Amino acid sequence: MDGLINQEMIFDFIGQRVDEFLKNHKPLPRTSKLTKEVRDDLFHGKSAEWIRLFIFDAYPETNEVNGGWVLNPRKTATGKTTTILVKPAIKWLDEHEYEIDWNEKIPR
Repeated sequence: MDGLINQEMIFDFIGQRVDEFLKNHKPLPRTSKLTKEVRDDLFHGKSAEWIRLFIFDAYPETNEVNGGWVLNPRKTATGKTTTILVKPAIKWLDEHEYEIDWNEKIPR
């Protein structure tokens, strides 16, 4: 009976399904920089400048010094970078989704 099932095909098939699942269900990182991927996923693809102005500045409770989820919302002269605490950011953004005017334009 050996050879009725092509084990190599089954292993390849299962491996492809596992890879596909992991690609679509990546675990959330604990922290993240304000990268393009994060801006696309959490902030409707807005620019870093837009996010700083209309989220971080408009809602000071997002700043970690005020108990929020963003560390160093504005880069400083010492070169600190903005860091997002991902899970609290998602929770806060979900709760405030309809308060934020996502169509607001940056003043020029």
